[in-house]
Amino acid sequence: MIGKEFIGRESESVNLKIRLEEVRRFAEAIGIPFDGEVPVTYVGTLLQASIPGFELTNPGMIHGEQKITYQRPLSVGDSLTYKRGIKDVYERTSKLGKMIFVVIETTGYDLAGELVFSSSSTIIAPVKGDSDEESV
Repeated sequence: MIGKEFIGRESESVNLKIRLEEVRRFAEAIGIPFDGEVPVTYVGTLLQASIPGFELTNPGMIHGEQKITYQRPLSVGDSLTYKRGIKDVYERTSKLGKMIFVVIETTGYDLAGELVFSSSSTIIAPVKGDSDEESV
C-alpha cells in the first residue's frame, strides 16, 4: 500500500532522445495524423524513470487527471533528461469506498539544464483491506 511516506520520492534522471519513428507510432496510436510535430501528450509516455519502491499495478487503478505545461515545444531530435517524483498522496471516500490518489510529477530539461516541460498525473486506486484501515 502506498502512503504519505512516498511523498518526495523521486526516480533517477533518464536521458531521452525524441525519435521520429516513436513519435510517428504514438501519433498513430492516439488517432491523429502525423505531421512531423511531437504531439503535446507525448510526454505522458515517459515512464522509464521508475520511482524506488513504487509500482502502479493495483487492480482497479485508473488515470484521473493529467496536466502538462511546456516552456517550449518539443521537436523530433531533441535530447532531454527527465525524472518523475511523487508530489502528493491522499485518500478520499466515494460511493465505491475509500480511494487513494497519487500525484506524480514528471519534469524534463534540455541539455543546457533549462526546464522544457512539467507534467502532473493523478492516479486513483481503491484501498484494499479493512474499511477502518488507515492507509495514508
